[in-house]
Amino acid sequence: MGSDDSGMVLVDVRKSRFPLLEANLAAAPALAAGCVVTVIGHTRVESLLFLASIANFPAGVLNVVVTDSESNPPQDAFVGRPLVVFGPIQSMAEHTEFFNAECTFYFCGRSSMIVLDQSDVEGAARALLEETAKRANFSLWPATEVLVQEHLFQTFVSYFEKINPGTPVSSKKFPESALGKIKKFAKDEGVKLIECVEALVLVNSRYEELGVSKSVDAGLNVVSIMPIRSLNEAVSIVNSRPRIISASVWTQEGPLATRAASALKVPLVWVNHHGVISDPASGLGSTLYSGFGRWGGLNGLLNFKQWRPTVCDKGAHRLETKWSDVADPTLRSLGMLIDGKVVQAASTKVLISRNETPFATIAIPNSKEVGSAVSAALKAFPAWSALSQTARAEAVQNFAAALLKSEAAYAKLLTDFGVEGDSIAAREMKAATQVLSKWCGKATVGQVLDSSMNGKSWTRQVAIGVVGICGPIDSLSALISLIAPALLAGNCVIVGASPREVLVALHLAQVGAALPAGVLSVVGPESQAHLAAHPELGALWVGFREATRLLSKQPKKVWRVDWACLDVCPGEYIIHHCTNCRSVCYAD
Repeated sequence: MGSDDSGMVLVDVRKSRFPLLEANLAAAPALAAGCVVTVIGHTRVESLLFLASIANFPAGVLNVVVTDSESNPPQDAFVGRPLVVFGPIQSMAEHTEFFNAECTFYFCGRSSMIVLDQSDVEGAARALLEETAKRANFSLWPATEVLVQEHLFQTFVSYFEKINPGTPVSSKKFPESALGKIKKFAKDEGVKLIECVEALVLVNSRYEELGVSKSVDAGLNVVSIMPIRSLNEAVSIVNSRPRIISASVWTQEGPLATRAASALKVPLVWVNHHGVISDPASGLGSTLYSGFGRWGGLNGLLNFKQWRPTVCDKGAHRLETKWSDVADPTLRSLGMLIDGKVVQAASTKVLISRNETPFATIAIPNSKEVGSAVSAALKAFPAWSALSQTARAEAVQNFAAALLKSEAAYAKLLTDFGVEGDSIAAREMKAATQVLSKWCGKATVGQVLDSSMNGKSWTRQVAIGVVGICGPIDSLSALISLIAPALLAGNCVIVGASPREVLVALHLAQVGAALPAGVLSVVGPESQAHLAAHPELGALWVGFREATRLLSKQPKKVWRVDWACLDVCPGEYIIHHCTNCRSVCYAD
């Protein structure tokens, strides 16, 4: 398997609080992958000019452009249409200008602290002050909420008040109108208000009661400290906040820390420290509002790679299908697989065989029918992703056995269509089952990194949810090579049949019921626009670049490979795009 560089990479840090840091996070792996990088920064940022002055690359490899506008001119005024964009986006409304790019990075959001039994309460209070209150503008992850178990709550507040230098908040950071609103709220509600240099701390009050989420977008730093009864309550609160993208867990009880880190759905968890940038070798990102891209280690490098197999086609067939809108109720009907059942669509087309005769009626799904497939997948996802890798592998092996048993039916389908069905089916089934067997024996659980910089980090890949696959697929085994790693990583998969090779996917619909209902769905051709527009689809393989434009404003990952080929699977690339990366960093 080989790889090609992704060409031009645009790094837009005009709205970044840490332009030099974030420019380096993107530029380093992009340059390592062989890309040409253009960094766009604001004229106020002298550090970018410093970057340009020390860069020792051949002319044109690393370019730094400064402008006095934070939003205009748009990116294409600098580089045309880049393949990859890295940019810190501060609100969902700003996604639109990034959606024609292959990959988008961004940082926005806040952090939580959870203080549990047997914890260093004073250390947690000091971390809150140092990372959030005193130097909020110099921390990537200042805390928004501190959740302290009830019996430790007063102790934590006392420690925080004791170590707080008592300096009032800066008027430059808090406009008088906002400061007055917060103080009035605290007085009316009887909430204790603690002023620090860079933050206002509300004691025993949830931050959403004040509408602080809007204030955070405006750059205001308001923190709440509140008691919780249990770990489950804390996890529920943090997981309900889409802008909370990191958290720290404070406890000396190892099993409790492990349980908390596993339950939190954020890309980065610290144990007994807060705000430390994770080891450069560990991956981070792509969960909630932390971005569609990643940085750190192999994960960061893969964002700037396009993978191509180096082994050529071993006999894939192209059916090159033709269509007719003439209805014929006497023809066989090839339906879709939704929620474990083969169903028909409200709309159909007639597939014309190689002999130029009507062959079968094919389901053409509408947005409602595609939505039903997504709903079934979402329903199946919690149970499927909760299975061990061994249990998922056993289920996929059963699916492989059912697929192999269907060889005669697939051969007859192809023969009736007008191609050499027996030889094609035998070759395809052998290659497809080999791909499935290979992935069933592969582990994708993660890795442990032991760093002298920040202690140990545990990095793992977590299923993203529902993955759509709707590109031009040459063969059954090529389709399986895309489905297998996504399924075994814990995702549910929806296949949109390709209009050019529709029999490949629709035969799979007859076999997919061997998997638990909803884990694998197959819908008819002309479904990619409906899949791309569905807000709950986590990722979409499109197979060709133009399909990224279908995304509109829907936030999801989109990726492609240049072409697929029988038993050759760009597996690491697929795993990278259909999983989220989560890191747990343990203090020394």
